[in-house]
Amino acid sequence: MAKAQQMAVGQELARLRKEAGLRQEDVAVAVGRTDSRISQIERGDWLNTPDTELISRYVDFCLKHVGGAKELRDRRRRHVLGLFEGLDALADALPPRPCVNQLRRDIDTFTGRSGELARLRASVARAMNTGGVIAVHAVDGKPGVGKSAFATHAAHGLRHKFPDAQLFLDLHGHSAKTSPMAPAEALASLLGAVGVPGRALPAALDDRSALWRSRMADQSGLLILDNALDEEQVRPLLPNAPGCLVLVTSRRRMVGLNAVTIAIDVLPSEEAVQMFRAVVRHDIPEDAPVGELVALCGYLPLAIELVGGRMRNRKSLTVGRLVTEVRESVNRLASMRVRNHHVAAAFELSYRALSSYRQSFFRTLGLHPGSDVDAYAGAALTAESLEEVKRQLQGLYDDNLLDEHVYGRYQLHDLIAEYLRDVVARTDLGVRKRSLDRLLDYYQDTAVLADRLLKPGYGVTYASVYDGPLPALDERRSAMDWLSLERENLLSSLRVSAENPSRVLTLTAAMSRHLRLSGPWDVAVRLHQDAVAAARSVGSTDGEARSLLELGTAHRNHGDYEAAARCVDEASAAYATLGDDSGRAAALLEDGTVRWLTGSYEPARKRLAEALALSRSAGDREGEADALVELGTLAYVLDEYEDAERQLSAALALYEDLGDDQGRVAALKNLGSTWYFMDKYDAAEKALQQSLTLARDLGNTLVEAQALTKLGSVLRLMGRYEDAVQRLTDARELARRLADRSLEAELLIDLGAALHRLGKGDAAVRAFGDSLGLYETLGEDLGRACALKEFGDALADTGRLDEGRARLEEARSLDERLGERLGLAAVWNSFGKLELRAGAPAASAAAHWAALTIAREIGGPLEEAAALLGLGNAARACGDHVEARARIDASLTIYRRIGAAEAEDVSALLARSRADETCTSEGFRTRDSGESNGTVFER
Repeated sequence: MAKAQQMAVGQELARLRKEAGLRQEDVAVAVGRTDSRISQIERGDWLNTPDTELISRYVDFCLKHVGGAKELRDRRRRHVLGLFEGLDALADALPPRPCVNQLRRDIDTFTGRSGELARLRASVARAMNTGGVIAVHAVDGKPGVGKSAFATHAAHGLRHKFPDAQLFLDLHGHSAKTSPMAPAEALASLLGAVGVPGRALPAALDDRSALWRSRMADQSGLLILDNALDEEQVRPLLPNAPGCLVLVTSRRRMVGLNAVTIAIDVLPSEEAVQMFRAVVRHDIPEDAPVGELVALCGYLPLAIELVGGRMRNRKSLTVGRLVTEVRESVNRLASMRVRNHHVAAAFELSYRALSSYRQSFFRTLGLHPGSDVDAYAGAALTAESLEEVKRQLQGLYDDNLLDEHVYGRYQLHDLIAEYLRDVVARTDLGVRKRSLDRLLDYYQDTAVLADRLLKPGYGVTYASVYDGPLPALDERRSAMDWLSLERENLLSSLRVSAENPSRVLTLTAAMSRHLRLSGPWDVAVRLHQDAVAAARSVGSTDGEARSLLELGTAHRNHGDYEAAARCVDEASAAYATLGDDSGRAAALLEDGTVRWLTGSYEPARKRLAEALALSRSAGDREGEADALVELGTLAYVLDEYEDAERQLSAALALYEDLGDDQGRVAALKNLGSTWYFMDKYDAAEKALQQSLTLARDLGNTLVEAQALTKLGSVLRLMGRYEDAVQRLTDARELARRLADRSLEAELLIDLGAALHRLGKGDAAVRAFGDSLGLYETLGEDLGRACALKEFGDALADTGRLDEGRARLEEARSLDERLGERLGLAAVWNSFGKLELRAGAPAASAAAHWAALTIAREIGGPLEEAAALLGLGNAARACGDHVEARARIDASLTIYRRIGAAEAEDVSALLARSRADETCTSEGFRTRDSGESNGTVFER
């Protein structure tokens, strides 16, 4: 319903633009959007409803060029906007589309900054009203002045204007514990937030930045880049989309960003007093020296919050007493030339006011090397119960010494972390080491537990080292969630464990499966390189072999096949030294995969067969299944469908027996694809639907997109065109989210073909054109050949024979060069249909004979049936109805056997052909009796 109304609005807008004699790019310039966004709106192809202001500007611009009486223009305007408002009302009635919202909580004690907020809001409103680009806004100021609070408060007030995404990223430009985030790492976080998995990330910074800009193009998003170091860190992260607002906070002025600068200074006296009263939350006498107190705090919001938090929880404490304490602390720290002594004084007072137990707890918490802490990590550090840790964390939050940025997860302000580090340094070294070791043991044990849940039943023997409470991880999804949530803390744990090779090996191994599933590959490469070095430093051949194999896989996923091959060779040699046949089989399997990806098919097949034999001799059923999947997939790529079917079916049976869902989903997807190429559509649909369901359960978005794509292809060939379009449209959305341009190009071919069969010629041509454009960018000639073939068919069907013939010639040339015989058979059949339309039945028959020969040689029943049907139609055109009937009958037999959509139409054609043959026979008899009607063809 909503989609139909979207399309109606889009069609009406397109009609108005054409009446005005305008191009899409003309309108795009006038309303401040890109050409592609205007195209999306006119197609009704949007996920979030455009702003009413945008549609109004669109309509007014077009009507200005249409001309005519004002009354008629006004009536037309009301009509178009009425359609759009009806759609807007429908959208309001539907459940809202989920939006990525990473904004930190807005604090209820935020005070003042009215001038700065007004300036920001006016700048955004001006850009949106005029269709201009929303400028980057750089918020600068000294530490503790409230830059992050300002950006967060402003973002909450503006977020309704940016419905597609609201993102927050701490760049750690001036963090006490963490080094500044590299732009490539920051882009990985941003792309992950908008749905691009780590395994889909390009390696190079420029490519990641380009992908980020592409992903955010035509999006209306809000991005806070907090705690930035400098322009070089920020510049690659800017989305460059006119409808996005970027707020950058930094201690430095970002003069090189061409940004609107908003300088945040200390609070004016009155606003500082107002903030203190808001933080305290109880009545303070009007004559209390609050003004003097906030002056001693340097009018800094962070210091005011710390001091106010102390008084909030101690109602007997007076402002006067607090003034005395703060003055003494400020004077002492200033004489010691302590940086930011106003905040330091406030922190010192808040810290001293804690009970000795809570001080000890807080100091121990400061040992955490990562970005945030939860109750389990707190329990590991302090050796306290979960309940007690939760009470202490809540108490420190109430004292404004911790920030709960996500429910149950706490972090320190950078300045507080800096001062706490000095306090921690005075703690006994042995105590510090024992606390940190407990924390690292906790992360190690929990990571191993999570890894086992990702693939139950597999992994090396492991003896637990931690005796404290662990989170309740009981199934694969909770394990993936925990590993993703704790990723930064696990990486920080590895950094502080550099001098402990055994821990580096164990923790990296526990993260390896998650890294393989989620990436990003550059991070995986770095971690496994460290693990290899750790193994070599302690002479662990087993650890070295495992780490080298994981490093090879990471290099392969990263696209560095040469480095992957070197690592796999070294891993294989190490496993041979150990006499570990399962390990050697795993190395051979990886080696075969690398060779296959580099086009060395026969050497790849040999390595995979060796891996299979070794796995079987070692009794390694998981390795056997993995080898069978790779062998089956290689066979199907090489058009050896019966071998592929046999090997993939055997792999599926093994995975089912092992209860390995990750293996099952891959085997089912590839088996479904094999049956698709074998024209076994019912079996293919069933396997792909099972793969799709399982992929969704496992949270494997890539396999979900791949299964949807092939399922759409199968449904198209079964004649279920509407269903095919729906599946392929869903797949396209996922492919775009994954930034998988190759998959998007592939599915667009089938989408175009399905739209073509539904009579939507313009949409089909657009899909084929988009597919070709993507394939040309990617340099993938095989996909390009497929797109050219379908594009040629669509052009020929609309009577554009010369254009269609040119596309088919390009496709034929590519298929011949690539040795793609199934594609070549399909192209010859397309040539045959085109020549018949051109009135050349002899040329048509020759093309179909070429297709028939290839189809029978490779065992392609769909193209064999199409060739026979084409030969029958050519014979009918020549008047040879006996030959026509025989060929059409043979084609119908195949179509029915494979369940193809063409069966119904061919059956009707066969009936007509039989009638033609009867008429011909009567014609011959009539002529023999001297009564020819002059319409009979001679054989």
